[in-house]
Amino acid sequence: MFFFVLCLVLIITFCSSEGFSWKHLFHLLGWIVLIQALAFMGLRRMFGPLRYLLRGVQEISDGNLDFRFPPKGRGEFDFLAYNFNRMADRIQEMLRSKEQLLLDVSHELRSPLTRLKLALEMTPPGEMRESMGRDIVEMETMLTEILETEHLKSDHGKLQLKALDLAAVMTEMAEKYKDRSPGFSFSLDPKISAVVQADEARVQTVFQNVLENALKYSAHQTKPVEVALKLSEGFLEIHVRDFGVGIPKEDQEKVFEPFYRVDKSRTKETGGYGLGLSLCREIMKAHGGEITIQSASEPGTQVILKFPQ
Repeated sequence: MFFFVLCLVLIITFCSSEGFSWKHLFHLLGWIVLIQALAFMGLRRMFGPLRYLLRGVQEISDGNLDFRFPPKGRGEFDFLAYNFNRMADRIQEMLRSKEQLLLDVSHELRSPLTRLKLALEMTPPGEMRESMGRDIVEMETMLTEILETEHLKSDHGKLQLKALDLAAVMTEMAEKYKDRSPGFSFSLDPKISAVVQADEARVQTVFQNVLENALKYSAHQTKPVEVALKLSEGFLEIHVRDFGVGIPKEDQEKVFEPFYRVDKSRTKETGGYGLGLSLCREIMKAHGGEITIQSASEPGTQVILKFPQ
């Protein structure tokens, strides 16, 4: 803006001087354009590394902790890039240490849980035994989800792929919950082929988590959970829509983080430890797909599972 005003003042001054000619004016405009172009190129070159650093910040914020800047020189921006790489290394190391600690603790808890199950078998039947049994099942489920999530991240967590009809698997899974309110309403177009290459056991784990959540958080509703099958840009999508309490927009991405729960009270009614959706995300990523949650105009939650065809 300042440069534009300065140019305008120079032109007005030049035009009002003696000996003014249009030829001189065009020469002046040419020099102004050339100076402006050189200034723009200089600023672009000066702030180019800053745009590159902004890209690194975006990569880290999107979860790509492997992103690093290649070393180039000894300038100020290169020094900043070096420290950025150190910061990324430290963050990655801290997260790996946290995951390894969680994995080690989970493994160590297996043995005491097995001993507790044996001791429970010798406990006289009654309310106490049933309560202890439920607690042990919850702990076993939590440990299984932790170990399975880490297993999928490792080189040994390969999928056992085969041709799988997702519509048939989803219908079969939903049949197990036929006595649970509010029930299911299916919209499966027979013209759409629901056969993909997938790991059946792990797909069942995803469907079970999604269907149980939909029923759990809409148990007091009369409108059934809607299950639909759609095609979208090379992906087979399964939409599971409930009309329950819903998930606040600010929590919709966080629910895929381990141990994160919208309901901080962790009551017996809602249960869980915030690990189910985290495991679902890892399973879907391993299949080359994704799991997302969309806001809806009405109360409730819509979960979308995308499988590559």
